[in-house]
Amino acid sequence: MTENQKELLANIAPFGLRMQADLKERIKAAAERNGRSMNSEIVATLENAYPAFSKEFLEELSFLDQIDEIAAKLERVRAEAEEIARAREEVKKVDRAISKADDLLKKPKK
Repeated sequence: MTENQKELLANIAPFGLRMQADLKERIKAAAERNGRSMNSEIVATLENAYPAFSKEFLEELSFLDQIDEIAAKLERVRAEAEEIARAREEVKKVDRAISKADDLLKKPKK
């Protein structure tokens, strides 16, 4: 084992694990079949069960999050646009009422 490999191993925190005797025997048998230590067999099995996400996958997740944020903003803008449209209708009603009032004021009194 090289010094670099020893240093890498020294930086890995040990992890105590309790298991049933029959499970330990199955792991031992699998390790022997695969030409690995029991520790290596357990690590390989865990790596297979819990794969690391690729950079591309994480970027894609980030992109999907951005799409969700944009969709939420768009929904807020649509709601504001609807509110503005309702307010414009109210302004038109008020304008019509003012126009009618002006017309009434302009008519000569008899």
